Amino acid sequence: MFLGLHGVVDVDAAVIEHWHQGDVAQVDDGINGLVISRADAYGWPSAHSSDGVPPGRRWWHLEAGGDWRNPGRQTEMVWCQVDVAPQSPAYRLPFVPLTALLSDALSAVGTYRLTGFHALVPMEAAVDARAALASMVEWQELTAFRQPEHAVRVRLEGLPESVRADALAATAMDLAQGHLACRPGAEADTNTLIEGIATRPTGHERLHEVPSGDHCLNFDCTVQGWSADTAVWLAELFTEALRQSRAAKASVLVAVGA
Repeated sequence: MFLGLHGVVDVDAAVIEHWHQGDVAQVDDGINGLVISRADAYGWPSAHSSDGVPPGRRWWHLEAGGDWRNPGRQTEMVWCQVDVAPQSPAYRLPFVPLTALLSDALSAVGTYRLTGFHALVPMEAAVDARAALASMVEWQELTAFRQPEHAVRVRLEGLPESVRADALAATAMDLAQGHLACRPGAEADTNTLIEGIATRPTGHERLHEVPSGDHCLNFDCTVQGWSADTAVWLAELFTEALRQSRAAKASVLVAVGA
């Protein structure tokens, strides 16, 4: 599973200098170390074993990086890849934990403005997230009710032709319990990403290495406010809607842009 945050990041030059003094040769190495350190702080899986996913663990850190070479320009600011264990009814895919790690890493090195989010989702490992999403509604309501309405676009890539846009939109709105307005958007072009996603995100090539469809769908959504929490919430809503459709069996690229 890949997950990344897109936008404009202003990294404090002292951070890069500190890494150079500590013999961190590449920015990606420094980012990877930050994500591992933060995962350990939360008590979440990290990279202390080369033996794959240990028994009882749902996911395991592989690598992380980001594009900090273009100050002031929209980039894929930070991303990570994890290995996901086979289905376990006790654990959802780690959308929220991974987003928290990446947000914390960006906040530690400077300031940033989020414009987009993506996740390469292994649908074969997705489990029923309805109860968790219902519980998350109160958080979404509390954190967003004072925010203005925000238009965002959700894009799903790598779908079989049998997936119906209207059914997915209806399911996502049902899961959001009144906190999302959504309708199918214009027909998607596989060569054009949605606004807010800077380049072909990390993990995109992996999408073409697994058996999947080449159908794309866009959705025009309205939510209250815009943040990493909102973006990951939308991604998980649509992943659960896809799971319920039982049509997507391989990896799907979910992108959310503002």
